[in-house]
Amino acid sequence: MNEKVFTWNDYKTFVAAIIQQSNSIFCRGQADSAWKLRTSFHRVADTITLPQYLDKILPEVQYNICAVYDDLTDLKSENEFASFLALVQHYGFPTPMLDWTFSPYIAAYFAYREVNDTVPQSENVKVYLFLYDAWLEEFPQPPFNLRETIEFIGVLRPFAKYNPRIIPQQSGFTVTNVDDMEAYINNKKEGFLHSVLLPVKEKPMVMKELNLMGINEITMFPSIGGICRELKTRFFSPNSLDSRRMKLDMIRKRTPKEKPI
Repeated sequence: MNEKVFTWNDYKTFVAAIIQQSNSIFCRGQADSAWKLRTSFHRVADTITLPQYLDKILPEVQYNICAVYDDLTDLKSENEFASFLALVQHYGFPTPMLDWTFSPYIAAYFAYREVNDTVPQSENVKVYLFLYDAWLEEFPQPPFNLRETIEFIGVLRPFAKYNPRIIPQQSGFTVTNVDDMEAYINNKKEGFLHSVLLPVKEKPMVMKELNLMGINEITMFPSIGGICRELKTRFFSPNSLDSRRMKLDMIRKRTPKEKPI
């Protein structure tokens, strides 16, 4: 696979070049450079098969969620099923879908967002760039069917039903019965999947710049939770500009005013 180690400035130059080649790019950020490209289902399923997931688990999830949204999703409809999976995926339930974004900058945001500032998982975060249109053109995938026994990686853009964050996050999804997607894609042919390593130590600078681009918790998670998480970081993080301003203001207020001569 084409893996590069970049500074943040290198990354911006690389992104500018690659989007000139193709507009059909999925981007995904991961906080630990050692993590595989795997769906949440494949990370935790262990002995659970996809047919068991579809026949036993999802109906139970649907039964409980319809009490909240007062709507019974038709899981036999491809559009409804895809939207339902995207919804539960965004609320933390394991699915055979993987979140991507059309924006390489939003992908970088999510890579750095998950970094443990006290004990980082690794020295670098990783951003994947998947040329999905070229992939589908050279390797047409079977219809969206998770009961399929042939390995596949499909591409979806579900409707944002009850899931408004899909819109600001510029979300797209892959759906698959493949455990290790990175190995599967590269074994087919290299060139469709790129990855970039970015240094964790640059996180404060990167997050400030992304905030100036309008990429932060408030815009990515338009809710009270997103607002509170963003303002917590803004005012209580030691490296935040607003917290430093507040400290300076407090120092100024405590400093006795000089008497005029």
